[in-house]
Amino acid sequence: MANNAVSIMNEYKKNIKFIAYPVWINWGQKEDGEILKKQFCVIGIRDEKSKLEVIHPISDFILSKYGMRSYNTQRKRVNHVVKFLNYIVENRSRLEVKSLLDITLSTGVNFLNSLFSSEGTVREIERTLTQFYIYLSQTGCISKIPDSAFEKRENLRGDFYYTSPFKGVIYPSRKLSKVEHTFPEKYIPLLFEIGIIKASPIVLGLYLQLFGGLRVGEIVNLKRSGLKRKVKSGDILARIENQLMRTDIKDSSGSSSVKVPRKQRIFQIKGWYDILYGDHIALYKDKDGSGALFVNRDGKAMSGKSYRQYFDKLKKHFTDYLRDNGDAEDRALAQHLKIVKWSTHIGRGTFTNLVASESDNPMYIAFARGDKDLMSALIYMAKTERMRKNIEKKFEEMHQYYIPRLVEEE
Repeated sequence: MANNAVSIMNEYKKNIKFIAYPVWINWGQKEDGEILKKQFCVIGIRDEKSKLEVIHPISDFILSKYGMRSYNTQRKRVNHVVKFLNYIVENRSRLEVKSLLDITLSTGVNFLNSLFSSEGTVREIERTLTQFYIYLSQTGCISKIPDSAFEKRENLRGDFYYTSPFKGVIYPSRKLSKVEHTFPEKYIPLLFEIGIIKASPIVLGLYLQLFGGLRVGEIVNLKRSGLKRKVKSGDILARIENQLMRTDIKDSSGSSSVKVPRKQRIFQIKGWYDILYGDHIALYKDKDGSGALFVNRDGKAMSGKSYRQYFDKLKKHFTDYLRDNGDAEDRALAQHLKIVKWSTHIGRGTFTNLVASESDNPMYIAFARGDKDLMSALIYMAKTERMRKNIEKKFEEMHQYYIPRLVEEE
């Protein structure tokens, strides 16, 4: 058994996956000769090309530990182990795992931190993984983990159990907000970089949201002539109004309108606007005569629905990048952003946070967001220069670190 299982990763290619495999076993016989059958769930492997499925010897873990438990319990534990084994197969180069002999406690920690699940689910999988590691140790399938790593304790009923050997697991918060309204400031430059690569048509819009507080409907109603630079400060003034550029769209999910027509100031931060605007103008031009600043792949004015689809694509690539390439803090953020809901409106919320951190008057914030003209623009503008400089200072070190690291990697 041990010899067969040790080579579990050696010759497998990416088209091989571990699976939960249900089987029926003859379990007894009635007096009349009828055979009694019992269903078990074991671990199998499947060739994704040929669809051939076979039972793997590592199933001995399930049968020896959970063989007398219900089928549903077995299936749950099998799914936990299968998820772990597939994680190793998919990441074996990065993890430097060629066989079970190479598995370490860090392998388990990395796997548990890669899960996008609730705290209860992560802890349940951790308990299964603890039993799996003990089994591998007792059967000689792993060699890099000392027996002392598995600590046995006694509970109040006098039963013995093993504590988890995995240190450094980051558990999701028990009380998660259902909706995330703000984006962590330190990750904004990285978000732009991934946006440039994976969602280029909207990356300028992302900037206008994060540093101008614009809504999606306001973004897709902008014309190329609608952005003007304020010469003295270098900031940008956006003319926001309903343009009716997509009268062909009838459903409400695709159409977008402007809530508050106005002129909106966009902060110029570290020269990022100039770079993003220059690239955007060079790459995207309308083909329908609308003069739209943001266009779809057919050259028509972009709809709010299309903008959100690009944003969802960016969300996925951003969280995947943090999960696969980041440190513990990055993976924790990725896990959080996978669980909570967040949409394009997070740009407006983040802008509000940035402005609020530099203003002591809620009326300034409301004006900056374009909610209502609560006071004269002159009083507000007196404050915005200080705001812009302080906000820009927040990104000084991050700008040096991120740009253009990711683009060069690509």
